[in-house]
Parts: sequence; structure tokens; C-alpha cells
Amino acid sequence: MMNSRMKSYRIQAISVALTGLISLPLQAQVIPGRWEKVSALAVSSPITVELKDGDRIKGHYEGLSATAVMVVSHFSRAVIPKEDIETITIRPEDGVGDGAGIGAGVGFGIGAGIALGLILKHGGGEGALGALLLLGGVGAGVGAGLGAAGDAATRPLEIVRYEAP
Repeated sequence: MMNSRMKSYRIQAISVALTGLISLPLQAQVIPGRWEKVSALAVSSPITVELKDGDRIKGHYEGLSATAVMVVSHFSRAVIPKEDIETITIRPEDGVGDGAGIGAGVGFGIGAGIALGLILKHGGGEGALGALLLLGGVGAGVGAGLGAAGDAATRPLEIVRYEAP
């Protein structure tokens, strides 16, 4: 009897330990020194080059050689030697359209759910379909506004394309 109970405790302890290990956040990072990741960028995509002396150059990617990266900024064109670069990062473009769409869908569902609840409680009359569409439309409008505002408030994280070894 005691042996099977100990076996059960062992299995539970191992399961909890494995669950804890699996749930650790995984971080995919660029391998330092991988210059090829920069060459995959589209020409004129926005990049930020952080130099080893602490300076930052924001501009648009123009090209890459074996020893330097070409960047066009607002003021000039720069050829930055590879040995001076600490990191090269990109910021993915993110509009507010996806947040507005998700918010509109959720808002319509909530508005339509409230309308259906009222229709079921008070009986469906001639204006039931109109009430359903009205509350669904109002909910979609409010949800779209909230979704767009929430999406605009969150900025996407920069993606490191190159890191000096």
C-alpha cells in the first residue's frame, strides 16, 4: 500500500517539475555574428544601427557588403563598417486595422448577445431584427474604437537582425 502511494507521489512530483520546465519562457535570439540575416532585408526597409560607441543611426536599409552596411538617413547616405556595429534592429510595421477589426467583431458579438437576451426575455416582436442589428452595430462601433486605441497604444518590439560577436 505504501509503495503504490510513494509511486504516485513520485509521478506527481515529476509531472509538476516537467510542467514547470515546459512553461519557462523561450526566447529566440539571433546568433551573434550572423551577417546574412541583414542581407535578407528588403531595400528601403527602416532599420536602426547601434554602434559600439553608443550612437544610434536610424534610416533605411540600402545594401550590404561583406564589410559594411549602407544606410540612407534623412540627412545623408552612410556606409557603416561592420566592426563598428553593435546591433542592427528592425521595427515591424503594425497598423491599427487588425485591432479595430478584432474589437469590432467582439463588440458586435456582445451587442448582439445583449439584444438576443432582451428578445428572449421580452418576446420577439416586429422590431426584434432591428434591435439586434442596432445593438450589434453600436457594439461593433464601440469595439472598433477601443480595439484601434488599444492597438495604437502597444508598440511592436524591435527585432534584432545582427548582433556583434
